[in-house]
Formats: sequence, structure tokens, C-alpha cells
Amino acid sequence: MKKSIFFWLYFIASIILAVYFLTRIITSIMGRGPVSTVKNITILADSKDTDTELIRVAAGIDRQMNIKSVDLHQINNRIGKIPGIKKSSVRRLSNGDIVIKTQQHRVAAQWSDGVYYYPLSLDGTIIETPNTERDNNTIVFQGKIPSDLKEIITSVSGISEYIDYMNMVEDRRWNIHTKNGITIYLPEDNPSVAINKISTLNQTHKILSRKIEIIDMRDNARILVKTGK
Repeated sequence: MKKSIFFWLYFIASIILAVYFLTRIITSIMGRGPVSTVKNITILADSKDTDTELIRVAAGIDRQMNIKSVDLHQINNRIGKIPGIKKSSVRRLSNGDIVIKTQQHRVAAQWSDGVYYYPLSLDGTIIETPNTERDNNTIVFQGKIPSDLKEIITSVSGISEYIDYMNMVEDRRWNIHTKNGITIYLPEDNPSVAINKISTLNQTHKILSRKIEIIDMRDNARILVKTGK
């Protein structure tokens, strides 16, 4: 008898819970009920420097909005136009939450048009947040930028304090322009090897502090140097 009572109690409880959850699902689909509105907006960023308030404004979502009326595609497009945002995704959860995930560009250098300095990511993306001043101890590039800067930035890190800016010549090789007016012609193949030679020469002979106009590293067999007047 006791087992029979517990059976019917569990059976009735199961029916009540099933009806409750079914009602919530139906009201949500019909745009009614508590889960039909936006309850919370969560922003998950991969960098602590991310301006989450700017993302929130770009999303344009207000609490108590009908969650079915939220256009995730449009929101994602607006967030993707924020300078510095590399990737983003927007999800709508069944509990009424909107979750926005963002990934920032990894700024590794600056690009200059001769007037302004723009943050530059490792994948060659110029971020539209210009500054009139150059950041300290930052490699600056001019002209056309390739899609991968990691190797060249790593290679020149040892002589970065001497570099004014770098530019790519004919989409195939780099020139380094130093702060005291030296132009270094790097070879098309294995520029890091040439840069290591320059770094070694500078450590032993202070070559980057001398009155030199051009250091031509394009010939692997020899280094050509044109001195200043």
C-alpha cells in the first residue's frame, strides 16, 4: 500500500512538472511569458582591455525586449565593425539570456600613413583607432602590409630601438629605415638571417650608430655599405 502511494505521488509530480515545462516552452514560442523577454546580456571577451560597454551599445539590446525579435545576425555585424574586434558570436539561450563572445585583434606593432599611427595586428589588420603619437618601443610599418607579420616582428625585436619604420618593397622584400637615416635593404629570402647579421655587427661595431646611408643585405655573399657624406 505504501509503495502504491509513493508511486502515484511521483506520477502526479511528474505530470505537473511536464505540464509546467511544456507551458513555458509554448509561451516562449508564442512570444509570451517570462522567458520570452531578454533577461540578461552577458559579454565574454578574450582580453581584459576590451571595451564591453562599447560592445553593449553596438548590440543595441535592451532588457525586456522580446527575445524572438532580437536579430542575432544584425547584432553580430554591428559588433564586428567595432575597431579591434577580430571575431564575434551572439547566442540566444532558452532562459532569456543573450551571450556575446568577442575576440580582439592582437596588436603587435603600428602602421603609419605619415601623419597618424594605427594599431597593427599580427595578421596585418590595421585597426581604425589612430593616434598622433607613436607608442614607445613599437615597430612602425608604412605602405602595404602582408597578412603575416609575426616572423619579421620577431626578427627585428633585437634592433627595434634603432628602427624608425619598415616598408615592403614590390610586395616581396623589406626595407628598414633607422632613426639616424640608414636604409637597410633586406633580401627577399630569409630576411631574418640578414637581420641577425646586422644585429651582430651592431653589437661588435656599432654599425647602426655610424654615418651610413645604405646597408645592402640582398647579396648573401657580401654586405654593401654606402657611407654618408
